[in-house]
Amino acid sequence: MKALLISLALVVSVHDGDTLKLSDGRTIRLEGIDAPEIAQPYGIESRDLLAKLTRRKKVRIESRGKDRYGRTVGKIYVGRRSVNQSMVGRGAAWWFRSFAPTDNQLRRLEQDARKHKVGLWKSSKAIAPWDWRKLNDRRARIATDWKNEY
Repeated sequence: MKALLISLALVVSVHDGDTLKLSDGRTIRLEGIDAPEIAQPYGIESRDLLAKLTRRKKVRIESRGKDRYGRTVGKIYVGRRSVNQSMVGRGAAWWFRSFAPTDNQLRRLEQDARKHKVGLWKSSKAIAPWDWRKLNDRRARIATDWKNEY
């Protein structure tokens, strides 16, 4: 298991509901969650919630490494609040089972959000981002990449 790295930085922009940019130049991918793509239903709302929770705020990042795109993957905290958990609990992201299969807190938060029809769960037609990406041409996602930063 890789060592846990803890750092502090200011959030300068938010790309989508699970990716943000820090003042030190790092791009952070929130660990254990998957938010709708910008072009996907509820994608803009998810991004806007992450921006509301983090933009221009100092955050604590707990990370164990990078993903295949070179982004730091980590848990983000504003004060003592887990932003990753807030996004799932407020119905703005899915628990990313394949990358965090043992995270029972994210599992419970998603179950509660679904049960109470919070956020994207208000729609009975919510499609998980991993399924949406398979159904939609990658070029549609690239066309919206980073120009929708908030």
